Amino acid sequence: MRKNNGVILVAAGMLLVLSALAALFYNQDQNHKAGQLAQARLEALQTAMASNERLALNPQQITASSIQQNALELDGERYIGYLTIPALELELPVMSDWDYEKLKIAPCRQFGTAKTDDLVIAAHNYKKHFARLADLKQGDEVLFYEVDGTINRYDVVKVDTLNPTEVDRVKNSENALILYTCTYSGKARTAVFCIRADR
Repeated sequence: MRKNNGVILVAAGMLLVLSALAALFYNQDQNHKAGQLAQARLEALQTAMASNERLALNPQQITASSIQQNALELDGERYIGYLTIPALELELPVMSDWDYEKLKIAPCRQFGTAKTDDLVIAAHNYKKHFARLADLKQGDEVLFYEVDGTINRYDVVKVDTLNPTEVDRVKNSENALILYTCTYSGKARTAVFCIRADR
């Protein structure tokens, strides 16, 4: 009987190890694909933006309709611009709205706009997306290039860890830009709060 129990325990242990390895390889594959997709979309977006001749929207003219129009469509998806985070050597396109499938491609606008100084951008914690947000420090620069040619400059003022239920702290923070992602455990969120730069 003890011998049978030992065999069962060894088999169960092997199954757990194989499951962990399968999850590791799956996550690495997802990270790799996300990095490739984001890079390809970034290059296409930058090319499209370089040839885009639309004028920047006047803040007094902002409506729900004009916000939707202030995006470029690539491969059936709409993008509002791209982020550059020099301290992380990171440059990523930003999709106009979010859902879980879009997050597999690139960061997504979850709330607000750059024009109204309440932009919230979410992304997965893939290595090629927002995995290193927690490495940012107060004073680090973040740039957001809108599709209309507007360049928005921000400074990091705080990096914080939030509970997943603290949506209001992100949505109504009164910061001009917030970037956030899940921690590796998935039990919390890393949020980077930014204000407009004085440069």
